[in-house]
Amino acid sequence: MVIVLIRTKLHSEADRSAYESLNGQMFELVQKIPGFLGASGYASGDGEDIGVIRFESLDALRVWREHPDHLQAQHRGRTEFYASYTIEVCEVVRAYDFAR
Repeated sequence: MVIVLIRTKLHSEADRSAYESLNGQMFELVQKIPGFLGASGYASGDGEDIGVIRFESLDALRVWREHPDHLQAQHRGRTEFYASYTIEVCEVVRAYDFAR
């Protein structure tokens, strides 16, 4: 499994509704990628958003990373929305869970 951690901060003039609309479109699209396992988002108190996206493999992530609509969204992120972002790609060494 591969986990992508994305930390983003919007710049002060960013159109938040346009950003959220684009995020919704990208979420609909990524769900159609074979090997996509899920995504979660969190907001911190300092204005930073954190996304946790899980893929079955690096190949599945590569399909998403190179998708033309996603490439356009990345460009919009850099030019219209983000003050900063950090992306970390992690391969899972071990995973286990517990549930009652």
